[in-house]
Amino acid sequence: MKRIGRILMIMLVLASALLPLIANAESEPEANPFEKPDYVYNISRENTFENVSRELPYLEPAEFTSRLQDTSDVRIENPTLISMLNESNVKDSKVAFGVNASIYLGSWALSYDSEETDVNWEYERINSNTIDNRGGEDSSKLSFVQNDDKFIKGELLSPVPQQEDVQNMMRITATKKTSLPLTFLAPIGRETKIGPEYQVHAGQMGTVQGYVPAVHDQGTVTYGEVFLTLKGKNPALVVKNIEKQQVDAWIPVKDFVTLKYNNG
Repeated sequence: MKRIGRILMIMLVLASALLPLIANAESEPEANPFEKPDYVYNISRENTFENVSRELPYLEPAEFTSRLQDTSDVRIENPTLISMLNESNVKDSKVAFGVNASIYLGSWALSYDSEETDVNWEYERINSNTIDNRGGEDSSKLSFVQNDDKFIKGELLSPVPQQEDVQNMMRITATKKTSLPLTFLAPIGRETKIGPEYQVHAGQMGTVQGYVPAVHDQGTVTYGEVFLTLKGKNPALVVKNIEKQQVDAWIPVKDFVTLKYNNG
């Protein structure tokens, strides 16, 4: 009995020692995989090229559109289709009783579901600045200055129908997921200057390279044929011939530049 009691006492001591460690491990927040590293700079103020995104923004459905969305068994998020529905309306009429109609609105990319997302902070190199101080006697200062206008384009890596609508939905979804400003065309203007001044000591050659980051997102697009049906005074959306297709894309981060400094 004494031996059993001694074992129980040891177990209690170990448990009391481990509990704080377990509690601390559980309370530590998970690292944000999309958090901007210190060597990535926001150049929205410094960028000499005005960056105007051509993609459609997220559109809030109008009241009528929201009612129509609620009648569909399939999720509808395409900004172009929502914009079209926002401009539509069905007015109440005393003669509407007995009306039974179906209006074909076309085949649409309806929604996008993101399945995997990651960031490449060095997606495309845009510029390189170098100071050769190997024959100098004093330190020199090196800064990043963009030499030429640069346009970084995103791309769909999978051939899919209605590419522009798919791009817009992917961009909107990935923006919400990463909290990064995403665009399929990211310009960097000539003479844009950002970042610290690097010290290039005598006997060294210093190089600072700039990159535009991008998000890689992959998931599934849902397609379908959309009909607006009218039964009496009750309009509804019906989606037929539903298809799903895998898609992935690189989407640049707007007004962000990654700097990498090397000396030797």
